[in-house]
Parts: sequence; structure tokens; C-alpha cells
Amino acid sequence: MNQILFNKKRNKLKYIFKIQFIISILIIFILITALNINYSEEEDLEKISKAINKNLELTSIYNAEKTSKSIYLCKIYIEKINLEYVVFNNFSETLLKIAPCKFYGNNFKESGNVCIAGHNYNDERFFGNLDKLDLKDEIIIDDLAGAKYKYIVFNIFEADAEDISVLNSSKTYELTLVTCNNANGKRIIIKAYRKK
Repeated sequence: MNQILFNKKRNKLKYIFKIQFIISILIIFILITALNINYSEEEDLEKISKAINKNLELTSIYNAEKTSKSIYLCKIYIEKINLEYVVFNNFSETLLKIAPCKFYGNNFKESGNVCIAGHNYNDERFFGNLDKLDLKDEIIIDDLAGAKYKYIVFNIFEADAEDISVLNSSKTYELTLVTCNNANGKRIIIKAYRKK
């Protein structure tokens, strides 16, 4: 009798183990599928960003949009980290997934601080390599009117995510680049002044 009860318990435990195993496999499958979908979406957005960069002619956009405000602010180049992107004139989470965006400021012809924000995916995309910049590195901005501005990095630091003092206006021509430091939740800040 005890043998029969013991076999029933063992069979029940085997059945529970099989169910748990199947559920575990299903959860792993769902997680892998979700990761693949997310990676695919990021890859598609990167393709859009590259297409915009490749096909954008700043002067033709300027000529076509003289009467209305452009969705583009400029093109940014940082040779040291092989960065070249169109910068959107407006900031939104959707646009930020495609290219860097103007976060604060007017335009490059006026004195003050122009702040550009970009994602950090911990790789070479967008502002993921800003931490590799050093003092005196050069940042090039081409605006919609075809003017080229050279900025020189004069300060590199981290700030809390809530710290908006990095946006403070300046009487000089200043450029601020902002991205996340995914390791500690702070922001990487690059400050540059315009070279005459």
C-alpha cells in the first residue's frame, strides 16, 4: 500500500516538474521574442537615421523651407568619435530615437547656449561615444543656411538628471551636448565654445 502511495506521489511530482519545465521554456521563448522585436525596432530607427543623414542636403532644405520652420536644426560632426547626424529642431522621445534633438536654446547665429540631447545605447550610435571626447576636441555644426561653426570642448562632466543648470544661457556662443550615463543614471555633459 505504501508503495502505491509513494508511486502516486512520485508521478505527481514528475507531472508538476514537467509543467514547470514547459512554462519555463515558454517564458524564455517570450523573452527572446520580445528582445528580438525591440532590437529590430532599434535597427529600423537606426536605418531611418542613416537614410536621413545620407540624403540630407542642408542648403536644399533651407531653400525649400524659407517660409516655414524646418524640422531640422543642423548637422553635427565629431570626427574623433566618427559621429555625423542630422539634429532635429524639436525634442520628443520619438524623434530622439531617430537622431539627436535640440533640447534648449535658439539658433547658432545668436549668442547663448544651444543644447543638443542624444541617446546613449552604450555603442557607437548617437551620443554613445561622447565619453571618449577630451578637452580641446572639435565639434562641427552645419546650419540650414550653410554656415559652418567650429566648437572647441572646454568642459566635460557629469550632472544629476534633474540638474538644469547646464542649460544656463551664456553671453558667448556655447554648445552643450547631453546624454545619459547608463552606468550611474547621471548625464554626461560636453560644453564647447565657438571658435572664431
